[in-house]
Amino acid sequence: MAIDLDKSAAQVNLGDAAYVAMLKGLQANILKSHGRDHARLVVLKFTGAPAAVKSWIRTQVAPKVTSAAAQRQQSASSGVDGGLITGFFLSSAGYTKLGFDTDKFASKAFRKGMKVDGKKDPVVSTWEAPYRSEIHALVALADDNETKVANAASAISASLGGIGTVLATEEGRKLKTADGIVREHFGYADGISQPRFEGGGTTSTMPDPDWNDGAPLKLVLTLDPFAISSPDAMGSYFVFRKLGQNLKSFNDQVVGLATSLGTSPNLAGAMAIGRFKDGTPVINSDVATGKSDENGFDYEPEDEKFKCPVHAHIRKANPRGTTPLTSLDGEKMRRIVRRGIPYGKPDFALPDPNFRDPSQTAQRGLLFMCFQRNIEKQFVFIQRTWIDNPNFPAITKNTGDDPILGQDGNEAQRWPLKWGNEDAGRKDFNFESPVTLEGGEYFFAPSLPFLQAIA
Repeated sequence: MAIDLDKSAAQVNLGDAAYVAMLKGLQANILKSHGRDHARLVVLKFTGAPAAVKSWIRTQVAPKVTSAAAQRQQSASSGVDGGLITGFFLSSAGYTKLGFDTDKFASKAFRKGMKVDGKKDPVVSTWEAPYRSEIHALVALADDNETKVANAASAISASLGGIGTVLATEEGRKLKTADGIVREHFGYADGISQPRFEGGGTTSTMPDPDWNDGAPLKLVLTLDPFAISSPDAMGSYFVFRKLGQNLKSFNDQVVGLATSLGTSPNLAGAMAIGRFKDGTPVINSDVATGKSDENGFDYEPEDEKFKCPVHAHIRKANPRGTTPLTSLDGEKMRRIVRRGIPYGKPDFALPDPNFRDPSQTAQRGLLFMCFQRNIEKQFVFIQRTWIDNPNFPAITKNTGDDPILGQDGNEAQRWPLKWGNEDAGRKDFNFESPVTLEGGEYFFAPSLPFLQAIA
């Protein structure tokens, strides 16, 4: 019997027997982050005959792919090293190469691929060379031991045996500072607000300030169209984007914004991101308070747009009940499940003093990854209709695009001159995105039953 994907998180206990088959057939890292410190992403193009590639997937890949059930068991084993996590994803071009009919996938964006679907993205000719090619698959590897994950990536390459070529191998590393905060390269606490798929917790609705992060399984899971004989064989659409972060551009613009508004760089940066570097939501405070995991807030009443600007990055990407012309429940079904990891060395100190580069122009960024039920209804909608839309939300004229991820040039945002003071008015300042798309693709995370039986 197929599981009910519509239940609220408060009604779901993934430890129940009803979910056993689904978890055994679902790939890890979808419902819950694996939490490993090191990652390798191996980007592949198949060159062999479809039968040979399918044999490689069935014999070399499927036995290594980690299930959600195995990940859950690892998490339950206190003090035990969970070991290597392996994920395997196919693009629409990859499925086509293997002879599968991609019309069976509901996501139009997936079927088109990022190169065709990516409106407003930099033109493909400007992407890093490996990503200009047709991409068929991606193997994601993660472990707390960097040597183990590097060896696993080498083993994948060696196993290809002429049926494919490695286009790129990306190296990711979690940036956790001595204060225990996981940060991204601009220095801000990262990965705080994520959907939760099981358990109790708050069930309040807006405008109650206790934001309910619960989500039904249908936010991220969908039936694997090529494993229909297994009713609980679930998959998820997977977006990968290599995002370069220009630290000098970001810091210079923060200083410029602070000067223009007559405020501190700390507050100016928080208004651009939506949080201070320690994670404190700027909607709640005009100074950092050390509340790095604070997630119980919303953007009501409307006058709070003078605390957190309506174009701030985390507000654009997750409006928390302030989207015009839609319900809160409808808005929340746009959310994505983020699983990114930084690449390159940070300019700030980590417990490992050797993993640091003080240069503001060093190559660094984010290996952005996310899961969802439907790419165009979730990731693409967030990116195009919210982030890249200078008139979203329609709370105030000419909102401007997201200062961090917006791709529209010369779209000045309207910034509050004084935190929380509507009478002080606003001032235009063009905070241009310091993030550049270097390449990527749309994928599907197939079920293990499909991978184990592919023929």
